[in-house]
Amino acid sequence: MAFIRTGSAKIFSLLIALLIGGCASTEIIPVIPAAQNSPEEILRAKEIWQKIEERSRTVENNAEWIDNSYTGINIRSLSTLPIGKYADYKKFLDNGTVYIINHPGYYTFFHHPKISGKDNSPAKGIMDIFLEKGSASWTNVFWENSPEKGGANRYNKEFIRIMKEFERIESNFLEFKSTEQKLVIIIVPGNYKKYSNYTYKNGNDEYARYLNEVTNLSESVLYLESKKPNRGQLLEEDLNTLIEFLQKTGATSVMLGGEYLGRCEEDFYKHLSRATGAAIPVFIVPELSPVSPDDMNRRMKDLLGPDNKLDVQAATYNILNNKYEKLETTPKLRNLKSRLSYERPRENNIPDP
Repeated sequence: MAFIRTGSAKIFSLLIALLIGGCASTEIIPVIPAAQNSPEEILRAKEIWQKIEERSRTVENNAEWIDNSYTGINIRSLSTLPIGKYADYKKFLDNGTVYIINHPGYYTFFHHPKISGKDNSPAKGIMDIFLEKGSASWTNVFWENSPEKGGANRYNKEFIRIMKEFERIESNFLEFKSTEQKLVIIIVPGNYKKYSNYTYKNGNDEYARYLNEVTNLSESVLYLESKKPNRGQLLEEDLNTLIEFLQKTGATSVMLGGEYLGRCEEDFYKHLSRATGAAIPVFIVPELSPVSPDDMNRRMKDLLGPDNKLDVQAATYNILNNKYEKLETTPKLRNLKSRLSYERPRENNIPDP
Protein backbone atom coordinates (compact mmCIF):
# COMPACT_ATOMS: atom_id res chain seq x y z
CA MET A 1 0.00 0.00 0.00
CA ALA A 2 2.89 2.36 0.79
CA PHE A 3 4.19 1.80 -2.73
CA ILE A 4 1.00 3.04 -4.31
CA ARG A 5 0.95 6.17 -2.16
CA THR A 6 4.59 7.14 -2.78
CA GLY A 7 5.50 5.38 -6.03
CA SER A 8 5.65 6.72 -9.53
CA ALA A 9 2.53 8.38 -10.94
CA LYS A 10 3.16 6.51 -14.19
CA ILE A 11 2.91 3.13 -12.46
CA PHE A 12 -0.31 4.20 -10.71
CA SER A 13 -1.78 5.33 -14.04
CA LEU A 14 -0.83 2.00 -15.60
CA LEU A 15 -2.61 0.10 -12.83
CA ILE A 16 -5.77 2.15 -13.35
CA ALA A 17 -5.60 1.56 -17.10
CA LEU A 18 -5.29 -2.17 -16.57
CA LEU A 19 -8.28 -2.17 -14.23
CA ILE A 20 -10.39 -0.23 -16.72
CA GLY A 21 -9.25 -2.43 -19.57
CA GLY A 22 -10.18 -5.53 -17.61
CA CYS A 23 -13.74 -4.22 -17.18
CA ALA A 24 -14.20 -3.21 -20.82
CA SER A 25 -16.77 -5.24 -22.70
CA THR A 26 -15.72 -7.36 -25.66
CA GLU A 27 -17.65 -6.88 -28.86
CA ILE A 28 -19.47 -9.96 -30.10
CA ILE A 29 -18.98 -10.76 -33.76
CA PRO A 30 -21.91 -12.84 -35.03
CA VAL A 31 -21.29 -15.70 -37.40
CA ILE A 32 -24.08 -16.11 -39.93
CA PRO A 33 -23.84 -19.55 -41.55
CA ALA A 34 -24.10 -19.55 -45.32
CA ALA A 35 -27.53 -20.81 -46.37
CA GLN A 36 -27.46 -24.32 -47.74
CA ASN A 37 -30.62 -24.44 -49.83
CA SER A 38 -31.30 -27.69 -51.57
CA PRO A 39 -32.59 -27.69 -55.16
CA GLU A 40 -35.92 -28.88 -53.77
CA GLU A 41 -36.14 -25.93 -51.36
CA ILE A 42 -35.28 -23.47 -54.10
CA LEU A 43 -37.92 -24.94 -56.40
CA ARG A 44 -40.53 -24.92 -53.61
CA ALA A 45 -39.79 -21.27 -52.83
CA LYS A 46 -40.13 -20.38 -56.50
CA GLU A 47 -43.54 -22.08 -56.62
CA ILE A 48 -44.70 -20.18 -53.52
CA TRP A 49 -43.63 -16.83 -55.02
CA GLN A 50 -45.47 -17.70 -58.22
CA LYS A 51 -48.67 -18.28 -56.21
CA ILE A 52 -48.19 -14.93 -54.50
CA GLU A 53 -47.67 -13.09 -57.78
CA GLU A 54 -50.70 -14.78 -59.33
CA ARG A 55 -52.90 -13.76 -56.40
CA SER A 56 -51.63 -10.18 -56.62
CA ARG A 57 -52.43 -10.00 -60.35
CA THR A 58 -55.89 -11.53 -60.07
CA VAL A 59 -57.63 -11.67 -56.69
CA GLU A 60 -56.11 -8.56 -55.13
CA ASN A 61 -56.45 -6.53 -58.32
CA ASN A 62 -60.22 -7.00 -58.30
CA ALA A 63 -62.30 -3.94 -57.38
CA GLU A 64 -64.62 -5.99 -55.15
CA TRP A 65 -61.67 -7.44 -53.22
CA ILE A 66 -60.13 -3.98 -52.79
CA ASP A 67 -63.38 -2.52 -51.45
CA ASN A 68 -63.82 -5.43 -49.04
CA SER A 69 -60.22 -5.16 -47.82
CA TYR A 70 -61.01 -1.76 -46.31
CA THR A 71 -63.94 -3.03 -44.22
CA GLY A 72 -61.78 -4.61 -41.52
CA ILE A 73 -59.07 -7.13 -40.75
CA ASN A 74 -60.02 -10.41 -42.42
CA ILE A 75 -57.82 -12.53 -40.17
CA ARG A 76 -59.14 -14.80 -37.46
CA SER A 77 -58.69 -13.44 -33.94
CA LEU A 78 -56.97 -15.80 -31.52
CA SER A 79 -58.96 -14.23 -28.68
CA THR A 80 -62.22 -15.60 -30.14
CA LEU A 81 -60.85 -18.97 -31.29
CA PRO A 82 -62.45 -21.84 -29.29
CA ILE A 83 -59.95 -23.61 -27.04
CA GLY A 84 -60.98 -26.90 -28.60
CA LYS A 85 -59.58 -25.68 -31.94
CA TYR A 86 -56.09 -24.84 -30.63
CA ALA A 87 -54.57 -28.25 -31.33
CA ASP A 88 -55.76 -28.05 -34.95
CA TYR A 89 -53.05 -25.45 -35.57
CA LYS A 90 -50.24 -27.90 -34.79
CA LYS A 91 -50.12 -28.82 -38.48
CA PHE A 92 -49.07 -25.26 -39.33
CA LEU A 93 -45.96 -25.24 -37.10
CA ASP A 94 -42.68 -24.73 -38.95
CA ASN A 95 -40.62 -27.54 -37.41
CA GLY A 96 -42.10 -26.59 -34.05
CA THR A 97 -41.76 -22.84 -34.55
CA VAL A 98 -44.46 -20.16 -34.38
CA TYR A 99 -43.73 -16.78 -35.99
CA ILE A 100 -45.05 -13.71 -34.18
CA ILE A 101 -44.83 -10.29 -35.83
CA ASN A 102 -45.42 -7.35 -33.52
CA HIS A 103 -47.03 -4.27 -35.13
CA PRO A 104 -46.11 -5.11 -38.75
CA GLY A 105 -45.86 -2.10 -41.07
CA TYR A 106 -45.87 0.31 -38.14
CA TYR A 107 -43.36 2.66 -39.71
CA THR A 108 -45.27 3.06 -42.99
CA PHE A 109 -48.73 3.52 -41.47
CA PHE A 110 -48.04 5.24 -38.15
CA HIS A 111 -44.69 6.98 -38.48
CA HIS A 112 -43.99 8.00 -42.08
CA PRO A 113 -45.74 11.08 -43.54
CA LYS A 114 -48.81 10.49 -45.67
CA ILE A 115 -47.77 8.96 -48.98
CA SER A 116 -48.90 10.74 -52.12
CA GLY A 117 -49.92 9.08 -55.37
CA LYS A 118 -52.70 6.88 -53.98
CA ASP A 119 -55.41 8.63 -56.03
CA ASN A 120 -53.51 7.79 -59.21
CA SER A 121 -53.01 4.15 -58.24
CA PRO A 122 -56.21 2.87 -56.57
CA ALA A 123 -55.24 -0.73 -57.31
CA LYS A 124 -52.07 -0.37 -55.24
CA GLY A 125 -51.88 -0.36 -51.48
CA ILE A 126 -49.93 2.19 -49.47
CA MET A 127 -47.08 -0.23 -48.76
CA ASP A 128 -46.71 -1.02 -52.47
CA ILE A 129 -46.43 2.67 -53.27
CA PHE A 130 -43.96 3.28 -50.44
CA LEU A 131 -41.69 0.43 -51.53
CA GLU A 132 -41.78 1.66 -55.12
CA LYS A 133 -41.33 5.35 -54.41
CA GLY A 134 -39.38 5.27 -51.16
CA SER A 135 -39.68 8.58 -49.37
CA ALA A 136 -42.43 10.95 -50.42
CA SER A 137 -39.89 13.45 -51.74
CA TRP A 138 -36.48 11.74 -51.52
CA THR A 139 -34.83 14.99 -50.52
CA ASN A 140 -31.90 14.71 -48.14
CA VAL A 141 -34.26 14.90 -45.19
CA PHE A 142 -37.97 14.95 -44.52
CA TRP A 143 -39.92 16.42 -41.64
CA GLU A 144 -42.38 14.30 -39.74
CA ASN A 145 -44.97 16.07 -37.60
CA SER A 146 -46.03 14.00 -34.63
CA PRO A 147 -48.79 15.16 -32.25
CA GLU A 148 -47.42 12.87 -29.54
CA LYS A 149 -43.94 14.37 -29.72
CA GLY A 150 -45.12 17.94 -30.06
CA GLY A 151 -42.78 18.82 -32.89
CA ALA A 152 -41.02 17.73 -35.99
CA ASN A 153 -38.28 15.14 -36.36
CA ARG A 154 -35.63 15.30 -39.01
CA TYR A 155 -34.66 11.96 -40.58
CA ASN A 156 -31.89 11.66 -43.12
CA LYS A 157 -32.38 9.76 -46.31
CA GLU A 158 -30.19 6.86 -45.24
CA PHE A 159 -32.54 6.08 -42.33
CA ILE A 160 -35.50 6.03 -44.74
CA ARG A 161 -33.66 3.60 -47.00
CA ILE A 162 -33.11 1.33 -44.01
CA MET A 163 -36.78 1.43 -43.02
CA LYS A 164 -37.82 0.79 -46.60
CA GLU A 165 -35.66 -2.34 -46.68
CA PHE A 166 -37.02 -3.65 -43.36
CA GLU A 167 -40.60 -3.04 -44.52
CA ARG A 168 -39.86 -4.91 -47.76
CA ILE A 169 -38.44 -7.90 -45.90
CA GLU A 170 -41.28 -7.99 -43.37
CA SER A 171 -44.00 -7.74 -46.03
CA ASN A 172 -42.38 -10.41 -48.18
CA PHE A 173 -41.89 -12.71 -45.21
CA LEU A 174 -45.55 -12.44 -44.20
CA GLU A 175 -46.66 -13.13 -47.77
CA PHE A 176 -44.38 -16.13 -48.04
CA LYS A 177 -45.20 -17.77 -44.71
CA SER A 178 -48.94 -17.20 -45.03
CA THR A 179 -48.94 -18.71 -48.53
CA GLU A 180 -46.74 -21.57 -47.30
CA GLN A 181 -49.34 -22.02 -44.54
CA LYS A 182 -46.97 -21.73 -41.62
CA LEU A 183 -48.27 -20.55 -38.26
CA VAL A 184 -48.04 -16.77 -37.95
CA ILE A 185 -49.56 -14.61 -35.22
CA ILE A 186 -49.78 -10.88 -35.84
CA ILE A 187 -49.94 -8.40 -32.97
CA VAL A 188 -52.03 -5.46 -34.21
CA PRO A 189 -51.71 -2.05 -32.50
CA GLY A 190 -54.64 -1.91 -30.07
CA ASN A 191 -57.57 0.26 -31.16
CA TYR A 192 -55.33 1.66 -33.91
CA LYS A 193 -58.15 3.30 -35.88
CA LYS A 194 -58.56 5.88 -33.11
CA TYR A 195 -54.83 6.35 -32.57
CA SER A 196 -53.68 9.93 -33.24
CA ASN A 197 -50.57 8.71 -35.07
CA TYR A 198 -52.48 6.53 -37.54
CA THR A 199 -51.72 8.42 -40.75
CA TYR A 200 -54.80 7.11 -42.60
CA LYS A 201 -57.43 7.27 -39.85
CA ASN A 202 -59.55 9.84 -41.71
CA GLY A 203 -60.02 7.83 -44.89
CA ASN A 204 -59.98 4.24 -46.09
CA ASP A 205 -58.50 1.84 -43.55
CA GLU A 206 -55.22 1.37 -45.40
CA TYR A 207 -53.67 -0.62 -42.57
CA ALA A 208 -56.45 -3.21 -42.69
CA ARG A 209 -55.95 -3.51 -46.43
CA TYR A 210 -52.22 -4.04 -45.96
CA LEU A 211 -52.73 -6.81 -43.39
CA ASN A 212 -55.28 -8.49 -45.64
CA GLU A 213 -52.90 -8.34 -48.61
CA VAL A 214 -49.86 -9.83 -46.90
CA THR A 215 -51.74 -12.62 -45.11
CA ASN A 216 -53.66 -13.86 -48.17
CA LEU A 217 -56.71 -15.04 -46.18
CA SER A 218 -54.52 -17.90 -44.97
CA GLU A 219 -56.05 -20.14 -42.31
CA SER A 220 -52.60 -20.44 -40.70
CA VAL A 221 -52.58 -16.77 -39.65
CA LEU A 222 -54.15 -15.40 -36.44
CA TYR A 223 -54.02 -12.04 -34.71
CA LEU A 224 -54.22 -10.42 -31.29
CA GLU A 225 -54.33 -6.75 -30.34
CA SER A 226 -51.78 -5.11 -28.07
CA LYS A 227 -52.98 -3.35 -24.96
CA LYS A 228 -52.11 0.06 -26.45
CA PRO A 229 -51.29 1.12 -30.01
CA ASN A 230 -47.82 2.34 -29.05
CA ARG A 231 -46.86 -0.43 -26.61
CA GLY A 232 -46.19 -4.12 -27.12
CA GLN A 233 -47.79 -5.73 -24.07
CA LEU A 234 -50.97 -7.76 -24.34
CA LEU A 235 -53.92 -7.63 -22.01
CA GLU A 236 -53.41 -10.24 -19.29
CA GLU A 237 -56.25 -12.40 -20.59
CA ASP A 238 -54.82 -12.31 -24.13
CA LEU A 239 -51.36 -13.24 -22.84
CA ASN A 240 -52.88 -16.22 -21.04
CA THR A 241 -54.74 -17.16 -24.21
CA LEU A 242 -51.52 -16.99 -26.24
CA ILE A 243 -49.59 -19.13 -23.75
CA GLU A 244 -52.30 -21.79 -23.66
CA PHE A 245 -52.45 -21.74 -27.47
CA LEU A 246 -48.68 -22.25 -27.76
CA GLN A 247 -48.83 -25.12 -25.28
CA LYS A 248 -51.74 -26.90 -26.95
CA THR A 249 -50.24 -26.59 -30.44
CA GLY A 250 -47.02 -28.15 -29.17
CA ALA A 251 -44.87 -25.17 -30.16
CA THR A 252 -41.21 -25.60 -29.19
CA SER A 253 -40.06 -22.04 -30.00
CA VAL A 254 -41.25 -18.58 -30.99
CA MET A 255 -39.44 -16.44 -33.55
CA LEU A 256 -40.33 -12.79 -33.03
CA GLY A 257 -40.09 -9.82 -35.36
CA GLY A 258 -41.81 -6.47 -35.71
CA GLU A 259 -41.56 -2.82 -34.90
CA TYR A 260 -39.71 -1.51 -33.06
CA LEU A 261 -36.71 -3.14 -31.44
CA GLY A 262 -36.09 -1.48 -28.08
CA ARG A 263 -39.71 -0.32 -27.95
CA CYS A 264 -42.92 -2.28 -28.69
CA GLU A 265 -41.11 -5.42 -29.82
CA GLU A 266 -39.00 -5.50 -26.67
CA ASP A 267 -42.11 -4.87 -24.56
CA PHE A 268 -43.67 -7.95 -26.13
CA TYR A 269 -40.46 -10.00 -25.90
CA LYS A 270 -40.11 -9.39 -22.16
CA HIS A 271 -43.82 -9.96 -21.60
CA LEU A 272 -43.92 -13.30 -23.42
CA SER A 273 -40.48 -14.74 -22.58
CA ARG A 274 -41.10 -14.26 -18.85
CA ALA A 275 -44.37 -16.13 -19.17
CA THR A 276 -43.10 -19.05 -21.29
CA GLY A 277 -39.67 -19.40 -19.69
CA ALA A 278 -37.39 -22.17 -20.90
CA ALA A 279 -40.31 -24.37 -21.96
CA ILE A 280 -40.97 -22.32 -25.11
CA PRO A 281 -37.97 -20.04 -25.78
CA VAL A 282 -38.59 -16.77 -27.58
CA PHE A 283 -36.03 -15.53 -30.13
CA ILE A 284 -35.81 -12.11 -31.77
CA VAL A 285 -35.14 -12.28 -35.51
CA PRO A 286 -32.68 -9.52 -36.55
CA GLU A 287 -33.87 -9.55 -40.18
CA LEU A 288 -37.38 -8.69 -39.03
CA SER A 289 -36.52 -6.27 -36.22
CA PRO A 290 -35.79 -2.63 -37.12
CA VAL A 291 -35.30 0.12 -34.58
CA SER A 292 -37.21 3.38 -34.87
CA PRO A 293 -35.52 6.05 -37.00
CA ASP A 294 -35.54 8.09 -33.77
CA ASP A 295 -33.11 5.55 -32.29
CA MET A 296 -30.74 5.13 -35.22
CA ASN A 297 -27.28 6.53 -34.67
CA ARG A 298 -23.78 6.64 -36.08
CA ARG A 299 -22.48 3.95 -33.68
CA MET A 300 -24.44 1.22 -35.40
CA LYS A 301 -22.84 -0.72 -38.22
CA ASP A 302 -24.04 0.13 -41.72
CA LEU A 303 -27.17 -1.96 -42.25
CA LEU A 304 -27.32 -1.79 -46.03
CA GLY A 305 -24.93 -3.21 -48.58
CA PRO A 306 -24.06 -1.61 -51.94
CA ASP A 307 -27.23 -3.09 -53.45
CA ASN A 308 -29.41 -1.47 -50.73
CA LYS A 309 -30.15 -4.94 -49.32
CA LEU A 310 -29.96 -5.70 -45.61
CA ASP A 311 -26.59 -6.84 -44.26
CA VAL A 312 -27.82 -9.60 -41.94
CA GLN A 313 -24.53 -9.84 -40.07
CA ALA A 314 -24.55 -6.10 -39.36
CA ALA A 315 -28.18 -6.23 -38.17
CA THR A 316 -27.31 -9.09 -35.82
CA TYR A 317 -24.11 -7.40 -34.63
CA ASN A 318 -25.92 -4.18 -33.71
CA ILE A 319 -28.36 -6.04 -31.48
CA LEU A 320 -25.76 -8.30 -29.84
CA ASN A 321 -23.62 -5.28 -28.96
CA ASN A 322 -26.53 -2.92 -28.19
CA LYS A 323 -25.27 -0.35 -30.67
CA TYR A 324 -28.69 1.32 -30.61
CA GLU A 325 -28.36 1.87 -26.85
CA LYS A 326 -32.09 1.18 -26.41
CA LEU A 327 -32.27 -2.45 -25.23
CA GLU A 328 -33.14 -3.08 -21.59
CA THR A 329 -32.63 -6.83 -22.00
CA THR A 330 -30.15 -9.11 -23.72
CA PRO A 331 -32.50 -10.98 -26.02
CA LYS A 332 -31.98 -14.41 -27.49
CA LEU A 333 -31.46 -14.11 -31.23
CA ARG A 334 -32.09 -16.47 -34.11
CA ASN A 335 -31.61 -15.69 -37.79
CA LEU A 336 -33.89 -16.93 -40.54
CA LYS A 337 -32.69 -20.07 -42.26
CA SER A 338 -32.22 -18.35 -45.60
CA ARG A 339 -33.32 -15.43 -47.76
CA LEU A 340 -35.73 -17.61 -49.73
CA SER A 341 -38.59 -16.58 -47.44
CA TYR A 342 -38.21 -12.86 -48.09
CA GLU A 343 -36.39 -12.42 -51.41
CA ARG A 344 -38.70 -12.56 -54.40
CA PRO A 345 -37.08 -13.94 -57.55
CA ARG A 346 -35.36 -11.14 -59.51
CA GLU A 347 -36.47 -8.58 -56.93
CA ASN A 348 -34.27 -5.52 -56.75
CA ASN A 349 -34.62 -2.39 -54.73
CA ILE A 350 -35.70 0.62 -56.78
CA PRO A 351 -32.80 3.10 -56.84
CA ASP A 352 -33.40 6.55 -55.46
CA PRO A 353 -34.30 9.18 -58.07
